[in-house]
Amino acid sequence: MGSLGEFPATAPAAAPVFYRTYSRRRPDSSRETWSDVCDRTLADIARLGRFTPQERELVERLQRQLKALISGRALWVMGTEWIQKPENYSGAYNCTSLTVVDWRSFGLMMDLAMMGCGTGAVLEPQFINRLPPILNRLQVQVVGSIGATPRHSRQEHTPIQRQGSRVHIQVGDSRRGWVESYQALLELAADPSFGGQVEVTVDLSHVRPAGERLKGFGGVANPIKLPGLYQRCAAILNKAVGRQLNSVECCLLIDEAAATVVAGNIRRSAGMRQFAADDELGSSAKDNLWQQDEQGNWRIDPERDALRMANHTRVFHRKPTREECIAAVRKQFYSGEGAIQWAGEAVARANADLINTPELKREFLNVYASEGPEGARRWIEERQAASSSPSVQPPTWHRVQRYGLNPCVTADTWIHTGDGPRQVKDLIGKQHSTYVNGELFSTTPEGFFYSGTKPVLKLVTQEGFSLRLTGNHRVLKVIAQTPKAQYTEWVPAEGLRPGDRILLHNHRDLAPWDGEGTWEEGWLLGNLLGDGSLATTQWNDTAVLRYWQDTQQEMSLHAAQLLQAAVGYEPRRPETYYHPKLKCRVIHSTGLAKLAAKFGMAPGQKQMTAALEATSFDFHRGFLCGLFDADGSVQGGQEKGVSVRLSQSNLDTLKAVQRMLARLGIVSVIYENRRPAGYRLLPDSKRQPAPYACQVQHELVISGDNLHQFQAVVGFREPRKAQKLGELLGSYQRRLNRERFTVTVAALEPDGVEPVYDCTVPGPSCFDANGLVVHNCGEIIGCDFHCNLAEIHLNRLDPHNRQEQEEAFTAGALSAAALLHHRFVEPRFQRSREWDPIVGVSFTGLFDFCVKAFGVDWLRWWQEGRPDTPLGREFKQQEREYLSFWKEVVHRVVWDYCDRHGLRRPNRCTTVQPAGTKSLLTNASPGWHPPKAQRYIRRITFAKNDPVALACLDYGYSVVPAQSDKDENGNLLNDPFDPRCTEWLVELPVEVEWANLPGAEEIEIERFSALAQFDFYMQVQKYYTTHNTSATLELREDEIEALGSRIYEAIRDDEGYISAALLARFDAPFPRLPFEKIDKATYERLMAEVKQRRKTDNFYEALARYDRNLALTAEGPAGCDALGCLMPEASPQGENPSR
Repeated sequence: MGSLGEFPATAPAAAPVFYRTYSRRRPDSSRETWSDVCDRTLADIARLGRFTPQERELVERLQRQLKALISGRALWVMGTEWIQKPENYSGAYNCTSLTVVDWRSFGLMMDLAMMGCGTGAVLEPQFINRLPPILNRLQVQVVGSIGATPRHSRQEHTPIQRQGSRVHIQVGDSRRGWVESYQALLELAADPSFGGQVEVTVDLSHVRPAGERLKGFGGVANPIKLPGLYQRCAAILNKAVGRQLNSVECCLLIDEAAATVVAGNIRRSAGMRQFAADDELGSSAKDNLWQQDEQGNWRIDPERDALRMANHTRVFHRKPTREECIAAVRKQFYSGEGAIQWAGEAVARANADLINTPELKREFLNVYASEGPEGARRWIEERQAASSSPSVQPPTWHRVQRYGLNPCVTADTWIHTGDGPRQVKDLIGKQHSTYVNGELFSTTPEGFFYSGTKPVLKLVTQEGFSLRLTGNHRVLKVIAQTPKAQYTEWVPAEGLRPGDRILLHNHRDLAPWDGEGTWEEGWLLGNLLGDGSLATTQWNDTAVLRYWQDTQQEMSLHAAQLLQAAVGYEPRRPETYYHPKLKCRVIHSTGLAKLAAKFGMAPGQKQMTAALEATSFDFHRGFLCGLFDADGSVQGGQEKGVSVRLSQSNLDTLKAVQRMLARLGIVSVIYENRRPAGYRLLPDSKRQPAPYACQVQHELVISGDNLHQFQAVVGFREPRKAQKLGELLGSYQRRLNRERFTVTVAALEPDGVEPVYDCTVPGPSCFDANGLVVHNCGEIIGCDFHCNLAEIHLNRLDPHNRQEQEEAFTAGALSAAALLHHRFVEPRFQRSREWDPIVGVSFTGLFDFCVKAFGVDWLRWWQEGRPDTPLGREFKQQEREYLSFWKEVVHRVVWDYCDRHGLRRPNRCTTVQPAGTKSLLTNASPGWHPPKAQRYIRRITFAKNDPVALACLDYGYSVVPAQSDKDENGNLLNDPFDPRCTEWLVELPVEVEWANLPGAEEIEIERFSALAQFDFYMQVQKYYTTHNTSATLELREDEIEALGSRIYEAIRDDEGYISAALLARFDAPFPRLPFEKIDKATYERLMAEVKQRRKTDNFYEALARYDRNLALTAEGPAGCDALGCLMPEASPQGENPSR
């Protein structure tokens, strides 16, 4: 390719990729050559890494030979003034990851994307539910023309001015300015100081225009999509007003920023979004993203277009079943991409310095599988306590950051399920439906699970509601309240203070639940509890009901009728028995005594029981009606207010009644010690006043608009009480106070240590615990990390030259470790660096290396599915020897380097990324993957009219619009010079280096089975990789069950599987994918056409000509080409910000 002799002749994409991605402008605007890039970057790496002369010589020689390269990000920024500033250090790293727990997480991801880093976002419910609810509807108006302000008058920061409900955002002309404006918009949507609506004016007049150079980072500005960012984000936020964002809405907000960045000074944004395995919204986010119209044109759903910015992963925090694995594979097949991630293996690898033998790893994974995350945490704590390591150990919470430290409740907690109220102890291991504000949701299959034995607090409210829970369990606190709205946030229980208000569930609109007991049975037992007795006779137990005063005849007849229906009671006379001495009517019933026994009451034990509470909707209504008929009263009037009251000496009975009322949407207040214990005058047997010793009395009070709910759902059957309540409510002049379903914290007290439990409720992520709104499993903050990758190009190495291989992996290890000297400005990043430094030495071209090592017979073995034959076992043993040797070299070199420089040793140092971009510099098969075919079309993205793309045109290559370019109906454009087109795809015919080996032409690479790919991936995962191996397994529809079963087996048998992305193979491919297979004849025809169209034989001269005449656009590499994250710690499961 003319003057580009620095790259192999077999790598036709090398020149376009290099000049687009890694070559910076010199002061005279000419572009760097490969030698220039090596000069710039290697000097800086050597300085930062404090290399010895021998180390510098080795790293430099291997990079210039294209055998061991520093990271793609480092190739772009190292050696510049920009990277010397600590706030820009992140720009040297391939990938980062953040657990999304606050608005700052969103801003940081946009900031990182603008520096070219790959960004991972953890979007599991236990994290995003920490975000505040969206309270305000945003009306966004964008004003000011981009570039209107002269360069010398522009301001870099973003001032935000507020006047009432109006906010003015002046977007600053800097990376920080863009990020501040984006983050500010998110914060405005959740700001409780506004009244529900915010008028936002976004002024872009200080933003530099497209084409103006970015002096520090490099490249040029292109704010083409910035004006639309604010409206697109506002539209997403406005849909969530009144609730928290769901996982897909969070994903869209992140990806809209990424799409804006892609259109700006970065070539593309590499993203990974992690969803909970049972998050249906997340798993279906990309369903039908692409559609064909009647004319056969492909159309992208415009509202979800931004989702293309990242790959989606499903994270399993338990070992999935075979059926779940198959279902997950099937789902990912039809959605077009995605990964299944097993968190247990990730945690084990992330603690490799403690779990450092196969025996310990098996023990740990057994604990993780049998006892869950809490058991695994205890195991790690014990192991760390016994460790003899001389280095300072990170905190245990950081060790266990990759799985949940579950907040929990005690076994006696009452849960409002779809089958009736149940205590936690009865729901362990049982999937169940649960009411959340009157609506039913299902838990995950585990139901409640044991989370450990922990210190417990007792949360007591002024109104009487209480709950025993761990200090880190979150409850929903009311932070502000107006007549029309409430503003809430999740807070750990231990963070509550007396006087704080917390929320109850509002079950007023719930659908009735089934369960034990009828209304009639409930009324009889409630009446018995209130004013009856149980006695033992010489024949059997009997229940006695008594009715007094003017309504005794009516009430006793009502009871007799219910007894006939409920227990087969047969009255001996038309009227119930009148007791002349006591002046009451009395009913004796052995059937009622038997019914009482069924629900746990017996003579001497006439009290509230768990069985009475674990009953149906109708039983609840009947029981409460019978109890209030017996012991309730209607009090008050217009002046002091109306109330329904229930007095009891047994406080536990009142608390149970309070819970039962709450399940029916009726909130009540308990006043303890309303009357002290002592002697009081009560009617004796002659109905004359006499002193009787009385226990302390407590009182439950129903007031406000709860009275209407009580009257409608429970009511009185006792005529005088029913009449009085009806008359008072009917004559009430003013509106009753509206129930806000809040209670006030009175105290939070230590309450012992005992086993505790939790559950997961996908969707709302909360449940009803004793009436209170509490969060479900998974309070985790994770640990934010930066990963720097170096890369070995195995296709450039001799399989039979062991010394050359050792030198290449040594050079890669040194260049990756050098960046461990960075100290980050962002506290969460620096803390992670100190406690858990991340280094990743990757390789690419493994498939090419093996073809050279083993020949076409190895390819034929692949085509047969890599069967377990004598030849196959021999191939596998040789693969293993290579992989193990390389891993040993990397860890030895990195650990020796860290010891010499006083740095904390990374406990895992090897990974594999697909390396799609850098692989093109040498035409390597990406990562461990087979190439797409022996010959294919490779499509590479450029901005429209990019000088490199124009040089490609002159060199004879064809250009088409990118996938992101669509017409007003969402259809792909076809003309690259269409005014609506903003990105180009340059199409390059490619032939692999070994394509013409005898017999290689017969191998159909695209027919390699998914199981064969999985087998090779697991070889790499077991014997080389200590982080994770990025894998994209391509499969056809008839392979779904087999691959799902194999993934299940790998997880079940602890083979080392963490995750693998899945990509469906179709005979009719999606349009304009990065790769398209062609046969030899087509390749030769396309190459002939390229030569026919070619206007120059010197690519560099064509490029220089366009550089002189046209403004630059996108420059710089993306952070990562992976379809799946390489770092197992990308799977969050622990307790502090992840990655």
